[in-house]
Formats: sequence, C-alpha cells, structure tokens
Amino acid sequence: MSYNHLSVAERNQLYTLRVIEKLSMSLIAKKMNRSKSTISRELKRNTDEMTKNYFPDTAKEKMKTRRKQAKGKFKNTSLETIEQIKARLEKYHSPEQIAGRMKNEGLKSVSYETIYQMIYEDYQELGTYKKYLRQKQKQRRRKGVKQKRGGIPNRVGIEHRPEIADLKTEIGHWESDTMVGCNHMGIVVTHVDKASKYLLAGLAKNKTVQQINEVTIELFKDVQTEFCKTMTFDNGREFCGHQEIAERLGLSCFFANPYHSWERGLNEHTNGLIRQFFPKDTNFKIVKQEDFQIAVDLINDRPRKSLDYRTPREVFFSLSSETVALQI
Repeated sequence: MSYNHLSVAERNQLYTLRVIEKLSMSLIAKKMNRSKSTISRELKRNTDEMTKNYFPDTAKEKMKTRRKQAKGKFKNTSLETIEQIKARLEKYHSPEQIAGRMKNEGLKSVSYETIYQMIYEDYQELGTYKKYLRQKQKQRRRKGVKQKRGGIPNRVGIEHRPEIADLKTEIGHWESDTMVGCNHMGIVVTHVDKASKYLLAGLAKNKTVQQINEVTIELFKDVQTEFCKTMTFDNGREFCGHQEIAERLGLSCFFANPYHSWERGLNEHTNGLIRQFFPKDTNFKIVKQEDFQIAVDLINDRPRKSLDYRTPREVFFSLSSETVALQI
C-alpha cells in the first residue's frame, strides 16, 4: 500500500497500544491496519529522546520540524527543475544520469545525491517515482557443471581477439549472451557494442543453436559489415553455431575464458538493465516483441556517465554516420 503519514487519531491510538497496553509492533500494525514497517518507522523517528517513550504531541512536532527542514533544504530547486527530473525518471534514467545530462544540456539542475534525497523524502511527490529506480541487487552466478573442453567446435579464445576491441574507439566489437526466462520459459538474445554501449536484443523461442543464430542474424540485418568486426561469447553450448554467424555477418567470433564474466562485463551489466524491466520470474514466451523493444529503446536512450552523459544511440550513430547512415 502507498505510505501516508499517521493522523492525529492514529498517533493517539498508537500511544495507547504501545505505551499503555505494551503490544508488539506486529499486533499494533494489525489492529491499526497499517504495515509493520510504518509502525516501526513512526516509533523510531518520533520517540522522545529523554523518556524513550512515544507521545503523540512529540511525534507531531518532530514531523513538523522535519518538513520545515526538508522545505528549506530544497527551496532553491525550481518547480521547472522538479518537472524535468520527474519526466526523466519516467524514462528510467538514474539520478546520476539525470544530473549529468541536464548539466550537459545547459539546464539548471541539482546533484544526483540531492535527487535521491528528494525522492526518498517525497519532496514535491517525488517519492512516487521511486519505482523507476533500478534495483542494485547483485546476484551470484550459478556454479555447477563445468564446460567440457572442446565442447564448442573451432573455439577461438578471447586472448586472440584484436587489442583494439578493448580500446572502445571504434564501433563493431560486440559482446553477446542469452538470458533465460523463469523455468526456462523463453530466451532473450543480447548483443552490445563495446564502444557505444548500443544494445541489439531479441526474443527467441528456445536455446537451440538454430534459433539463437536466426535471432542474431535478424538483429544484424540492417547493420553494415563495417560495423561487424568481432563478437565475443561466453561458453554456452547455444553458441556452437558461431561459424555460421561469422560467415553471415562477416565478423570474427571469440570466446571468453570459463567463469571469467568480467571479460564480457559490459554485456553482463546490460543484461542487468534488461532485468529492471523483466525480472527473473518473467516468462519471456508471453512477452510481446513490441513491449520488449520499448525496453530496449529506453536502455539505448539513457544517458551514460561513461559516455559523458550521451546516450548509446547518440554515440552509435554519431560514430558510424561518417561512413554510412544506419537504419536500425
């Protein structure tokens, strides 16, 4: 449920239940039809420091003081700036991306830390935009059966990849992977350009070599050969058809070392961005292609700090437009 401050009557009821009847927070929450976290937060923030007891009048004064301080803290932030922040949050831009991009555009802005504070203190109703923030949970890779040696025919290791791929100065060096839906329901194929962070991604019916190749070739159908230089995979069996991809797209394929996910760090990070829209419990078999493409477009249109707050789309097309105009 959405959070609303406790009313005067509710604070009086909380005083009776907690101080006089000495009930647990769980029972109080049930009786007041409030979440346990709301009761816990109210007691923690508004308990009298001297007596260590909760009093309705003290709680009200503490709340007024915090509101006054909050208004003073952000008083120099104009309503126009607030509206700009809200509009960009709706596009899933992070506070750091918003602050950096607005500065680049010559707009009056605030620090990304201030944006976070305004969101979590619900200044000008920014608290309702918390849902657009990316979850920063880090997850471990599953460890299980190791890849058998020689499992991928004609595998070429990443140590043989041209050094220029790591310099990120030219378009055409891609990192590639797959994402699996809940209970193996549907597959996502992802390819990210190392220089621009531009994402090409599509839905696959299954994880067979044929299906992965079909989706990959379709994704690159409008990308000129000049921008297909290398492609680096993990060691999944679904990439056993890399030779067909290399031949059809006119590039060279390489494979990262087993359990060295950092060798394809950009791709791993980008998969995490997709998970913001489609969590691990997603059944990709029922996701519509047009809905999935909306998420891909939002990712490609996010300003990135590492790109000096330009977007992957801007960088991809500006770097490639010197020789050919792509229509992807």
